[in-house]
Amino acid sequence: MKQILRWCGFILFCFHLNGNSDLELKKWEDVKFISHLSGDLVLDVFRPYDPKERPAILCLHGGFWAKGSKKFMHPLAEGLVEKGYVAVCSNYRLTDVAPAPAQLHDVFSAIRFLRENATDYGIDPEKIGVTGSSAGGYLAVMAAVFDTGDKRTRPNAAVGMGAQTDLLSPHIQNSTVLNWSKFMGGFYREVPQNYIKQSPINHLSSDDPPVAIICGEYDKPSTRANAFRQKALQLGVPTSLTEISGAPHGLLKATEHRRIAIDALDEFFTVHLVGK
Repeated sequence: MKQILRWCGFILFCFHLNGNSDLELKKWEDVKFISHLSGDLVLDVFRPYDPKERPAILCLHGGFWAKGSKKFMHPLAEGLVEKGYVAVCSNYRLTDVAPAPAQLHDVFSAIRFLRENATDYGIDPEKIGVTGSSAGGYLAVMAAVFDTGDKRTRPNAAVGMGAQTDLLSPHIQNSTVLNWSKFMGGFYREVPQNYIKQSPINHLSSDDPPVAIICGEYDKPSTRANAFRQKALQLGVPTSLTEISGAPHGLLKATEHRRIAIDALDEFFTVHLVGK
């Protein structure tokens, strides 16, 4: 009876996505997944209203770790639900509250929360992926390659969009963009050890889950993650690159670019998450 009541409530609160009457969704908003002294962190969950257990994708917003919100990822999440996933949009601490690696720890907390509460949201706990754009893309990749020793925090597959995967690349070493200093606790010339420790390419190992890269045609060359992907292939970690024609760094803003990104995410996760 308890299970029946849960899904009855699920149907009562369903809504239609973008006016599409053929696809009814359930949405949980502002679900607390961890508390810090600076306040609670929350996430939103989207899924089809049926009770079928589904793979989940955690979506992480960009904003140079200094601004942004989970709401920025709602259009992407809705597109992923159309493809049959549970999609989750999560906040994380910004740099006005804490520098790296606080943001990564928040991602780990969100993944662990989804696994521990998978039944409540109809999630397959063995099929949790993560993606993100820009700063969120970095966090998605880092979550896949950084081994915490806790399997509950490790995604089963990840896709970074517009992500920096080698923090020792020349354009980052020579950067004078203040947001890098705020995130890393200083510029590279001041705290090179922080950049070494927080660089995804330095954490790649043969035990890592599949990691794909999506970038815009007009984004910085570094977002193609050539060195990262080459090392991943050498280690036997499945990887791929999708370059979206005509897209800038903010490749999720334009509807046509976002649709291509959603198709690329679905293609990758179908192989490396759904079919695992």
